[in-house]
Amino acid sequence: MSLRFSLIAVVILMFPSMGFSGLVRIANPIGGHIHPSACVSKKGTIVVIYGHINHRDLRITRSTDGGKEWADPKPFGPTVKKTYYPGSLTALTDGRLVHMWNRWNTSTTEKEPRSVLYSISDDDGLTWSEPEPLSRDPKIKSIIRHPITELAANRWLISLTNKTIIFDPVKKESRAFGDGRVHGLIPVLRTPPGTFISGAGLRSTDEGKSWIEIKDFPNLSAQGWRHELVCLKNGWLLASEILGPGTGGERIRYRISRDDGLTWGSVHEYHNPGRAIGGRACPRTVQLDDKTIGVVFYDISKDQEGGGGLFFLRIAIVDLKRN
Repeated sequence: MSLRFSLIAVVILMFPSMGFSGLVRIANPIGGHIHPSACVSKKGTIVVIYGHINHRDLRITRSTDGGKEWADPKPFGPTVKKTYYPGSLTALTDGRLVHMWNRWNTSTTEKEPRSVLYSISDDDGLTWSEPEPLSRDPKIKSIIRHPITELAANRWLISLTNKTIIFDPVKKESRAFGDGRVHGLIPVLRTPPGTFISGAGLRSTDEGKSWIEIKDFPNLSAQGWRHELVCLKNGWLLASEILGPGTGGERIRYRISRDDGLTWGSVHEYHNPGRAIGGRACPRTVQLDDKTIGVVFYDISKDQEGGGGLFFLRIAIVDLKRN
C-alpha cells in the first residue's frame, strides 16, 4: 500500500462524513420546506434549525467542533405538535440565541393568522424559552426568513413580509425603521462603518432615512427569500447566487463586496456538483472565527451519494476569490 493511499484511508476513517468534497452531511430531511437557519454562539457552538417534514417536524442540531461532527437532530420543542414555517436564527452580543419562526396553524384543522413567534436560548441552544408573539395584534400577518440585526441591547431590526421594524423585546413595542419603507422578505444588515445594506439593492448611510440604489447588485429580490446577505467581521459582504436552469440551478456562489457594499464584482463558487442541485438550497452562512466561515445548504438530488441531504461546508476566508 502506497503512502499516499494510506494517508487517504486515514482521512476517511477520521472524517467519514466528509469524503473528498469537504461537505459534512448534517441531516437527511424527508422533504418539503427544509429552509435551514444557522448561527454561532459566543462559545463557538454552531446551531442549525431546519424543516424535516413539511410544516410538521422542525428540527435542531448542534456542533461544538466547528462543524466536523453534529448531534443527532431533535424536534424543536416549541413547535412540537404545531405547524410552522421555517424562520431565522441570530446570536446576540450578550450570548443569547434568538430563534424566530412562522406559525402556520396550531393544529391540522384550526386556522390562525400566519404570524411570527420567537424563543430565546441562554445555553447554546440546548433549551428554549416559551414562545412569544412578535405582534399581539391577531390581524397582523407577517412572515420572517432572515436573521435579525441587533442594533443595540433590546433594539432588533427585523425585516418582515409586510413591514420593516425596530423591535424592543423588553417593552414588546415596535416602530418603523428609517423612512418606513417595507423592504420585504429579504435581509437588511448593518456593516461595521454603520452603513445599512438592503437585499433590495439599496444602501443607506443615515440609518435608513434615505437610500441609494446599488449598481450591479445581486438580484436578491428576484431570487426571493431563498438567498442570503451576510457581513463578515472584516466588513466584507457576501450575497448568495444560484446559477443555472430550474428551481435549484446547478451552481451556488457568493457575490462579494469589499468596499462597504458599493461594488460587487468578485465571486466565489462553492458548490458545483456538475448536475442539477434540486430544491432551492436556501444557503445560510455563519462566521466561525477570523479565518473561517461555514455555510449550511441543502441539495436534494437523488443522484448524489447517500441521496438528498442537508450539508455544512467550511470555507477559509483567504480562499474567497478576488476575480
